Amino acid sequence: MENKIDRKLAGLKSSGTHGLMAHIVVGYPDLARSERLLDTLADSGADLIELQVPFSDPLADGPTIMTANLKALEAGVRVADVFRFAEKAAGRLSGVPLLFMSYLNIPFNYGMEAFCRDSAAAGICGLIVPDIPPEETAEGYRGHCLDHGLHPVYILSPSSTEQRVRLIASLAGGFIYCTAMVGITGARDKQQAGLQDFISRVRAHTGLPLALGFGISSREHVLRAAGLAEVSVIGSKVIDLYNQGASEEDSLGRVSGFLRSLRGSAP
Repeated sequence: MENKIDRKLAGLKSSGTHGLMAHIVVGYPDLARSERLLDTLADSGADLIELQVPFSDPLADGPTIMTANLKALEAGVRVADVFRFAEKAAGRLSGVPLLFMSYLNIPFNYGMEAFCRDSAAAGICGLIVPDIPPEETAEGYRGHCLDHGLHPVYILSPSSTEQRVRLIASLAGGFIYCTAMVGITGARDKQQAGLQDFISRVRAHTGLPLALGFGISSREHVLRAAGLAEVSVIGSKVIDLYNQGASEEDSLGRVSGFLRSLRGSAP
């Protein structure tokens, strides 16, 4: 199965360009401003963008993204709002593949098949569900993704066993999301040792492109990631920069300047 994610990654490969995937929490700080943040990311060089469905207990996320989730929920953002947001965004940003990032509780309660169906109808190209066990078959997650043209993107960390790496390599679609750290998301000054060995272990079992995320927050990190993976994932740093702005214009300017600097740092 091929969709917009594959075409984007193939285009990056053919041009010798390291990709950037950015991340927003839909509805933070509110729906209108997150829409403008999304457009800024796309205009500033993001090749793919994760749209996080707000959730009350985002276990894989650090304080920055956790706070954004809670504030979006406090503002009344619900799953139906996220679908409408994605549909509008996909219509505007036809050249940027959009993925939903969600915790399992949300598609499980929505209905797995219905969630995949409605995600695809809204223009989403892939799903990232960090807490879904790859062995999970009861709800038919992977099958429903494939039935509706979505890539199920799975996550591996440096602590993943060889058995887990092989399993996820056999199930993943589009790309595999590799974490640069063991733990939760969040901007960091240093990355974990042993990344090269970890990436080599994953490469031994798959020909899919790899994205590297968790803690990537500087030009140095992206330059290093460009030697390891096809895509760098920028999440918490975007929200941190946005939060530092004295006004919305300043916030968007900080985010745009940072992303543009990253594009200049990698091949």
